[in-house]
Amino acid sequence: MFKLGRRLIPALAVLSAAGAAGAQEYCVACTEPSAVYRCVIDGAQPRGDQPLQMLCVTAMAKAGGHATCGIKRGTVFDCNGPVRHVPWSADAAAPPIAAQPQASAPQPPRPPPAGAAAPQPPADAPPKTVVELAKRANEETAAQMKKAGETMKEATRKTWNCMISFFTRC
Repeated sequence: MFKLGRRLIPALAVLSAAGAAGAQEYCVACTEPSAVYRCVIDGAQPRGDQPLQMLCVTAMAKAGGHATCGIKRGTVFDCNGPVRHVPWSADAAAPPIAAQPQASAPQPPRPPPAGAAAPQPPADAPPKTVVELAKRANEETAAQMKKAGETMKEATRKTWNCMISFFTRC
């Protein structure tokens, strides 16, 4: 039994890694008209200019004619919408084939006017890149550590005052 378990664990690790590279799923919530989709990116690979989340959001918005779409928090198992498959291509910056507009040539994005600042996404918007995700996580961790340190200083000060007063100021 023990030998079988030692062989089974690496096999399961390989299978789970292969499954993760093959498809990626997100729960996408859209407005105007309201809808929720379970977006599956077939053949997803971690490369390309566009994050996989944005590929799902863009494809669902175009396919359903929605005003806005975004990634819904929680797990995909809690997503109660229909499953929609989006093909992943080596050029992840282009919209998927099923959702491409019928234009003859893609237009490059226009740069913002010289005096205008780039619009900032809302603070609760999902990160667009892994770097942005890591930066947000580091900032949140630093803020939590600072708060924990301040709380610990206050508790230590109160405990110390209690002890040096021989428990008369507790």
